[in-house]
Amino acid sequence: MKSYYGTIAECWKPTFENVTREFITDNLYKILFSEELPNFRFEFREDEAIKFIEDILYNYTKKYDFYKEESQKILQSIKKKSDGNTLSPVMIVEDYKKFFELLRQFYERDIELYFLRTKMSGFTRYEKDNCFEQIWLRATPDDFNNPEEFLRRQVEMINDKTFEKYDNETYLGPVNFLDNHILYVENGIARTWDENSREIRFTIYDKKYYKNTELFYRPHYSLPKIRYGIYQKDGKKVCSIGSIQNINNEKNDINKKVNREKYKVNSGVPEEDTYKVEPKNLLVLSLFINLLHKHNITEIEVPSLYVLDYEYHQKRHKQQSLEFDKKWTEWEIKVDPEQYKIESKYLKDNIGKEDLISELKTERLLLTFRRLLNHYTNARINSYPGDSDSFMHLNIPVVQSEKELKGNIFRELYQLFGETNIER
Repeated sequence: MKSYYGTIAECWKPTFENVTREFITDNLYKILFSEELPNFRFEFREDEAIKFIEDILYNYTKKYDFYKEESQKILQSIKKKSDGNTLSPVMIVEDYKKFFELLRQFYERDIELYFLRTKMSGFTRYEKDNCFEQIWLRATPDDFNNPEEFLRRQVEMINDKTFEKYDNETYLGPVNFLDNHILYVENGIARTWDENSREIRFTIYDKKYYKNTELFYRPHYSLPKIRYGIYQKDGKKVCSIGSIQNINNEKNDINKKVNREKYKVNSGVPEEDTYKVEPKNLLVLSLFINLLHKHNITEIEVPSLYVLDYEYHQKRHKQQSLEFDKKWTEWEIKVDPEQYKIESKYLKDNIGKEDLISELKTERLLLTFRRLLNHYTNARINSYPGDSDSFMHLNIPVVQSEKELKGNIFRELYQLFGETNIER
């Protein structure tokens, strides 16, 4: 058993016994029936799997009599065979031992990343539940038909060390078109409800202050973060890019500079190719592609549909609204009117935006990649979602010279990484 930076209860350690017991007795019911989570069913194709789950529930209800009703509902659900006409999505599990072992492996690494991310002294039930209940938010329709392969990829991606040298914020250099303010990169840790387990963050620091790390606050601008995962396929590394997520920034001079200069990426581009493509997303995507090229990664996949995402945001926003109404009594509003305004605006900006969120993660993300190919002249789309699976598959060969790029901004960003300087 691995040692961690903090403590973890014996019953939550990542053993096969613990993972199967906790998932089946604590998380499976919520996945099937909770009003706060998107619901879907499991269909375990092996009779042995049904018996395995039944035995765990039987032993658990012998100790905890109150769980009998929930136990019966779980068994009733997993014994029901899918006829293809169910309203609720169904995850088909062909090999339950492989399914739970891969979930265990993912959970083991998730614990490590939890301690690295939080610096907490102890592992929490909340984080265990998040892992077992929310990893499925990343699943596409193909993944529901083959969750063992989905988990195998998730395990490989969460354990990937390609960008570990950037786990601490790393200097890249001055950005000319942004008045030579200084660009840094960091390989961050995402959350289990995010589209991937890792995220790349690019930050532009004010050139006057970037060296002064003793300052409590150094003026900066955070570009959108890219959630990604890297795994092996047919002997090559493939980068799966799940989302480009905007970050709220302080209003400062660099913020104004970026928002003014970002439109230079559209110079010489037909107006129809700028439709629904955020210039900042193009900037950060180009930076990330250049980073992938430093490691000779040229194969990219982009998911087109997350099965559970829409329902997740519907239920999450409903819960946020209820919590907001409960928290902000007339008295609380009088005590802290400024914070009330901030949280009220956040709620207004997010509630009921499920359609927009879905569009940002699917249509607009795919449009951003298609637009990027205007600037990487040797790049190509190998297949679109629906051709063979739920992903757009692209090949963007390592750029050998800035002559292979269209647009002064993209050439300048390329120069930050150096010509054909591949790291092994």
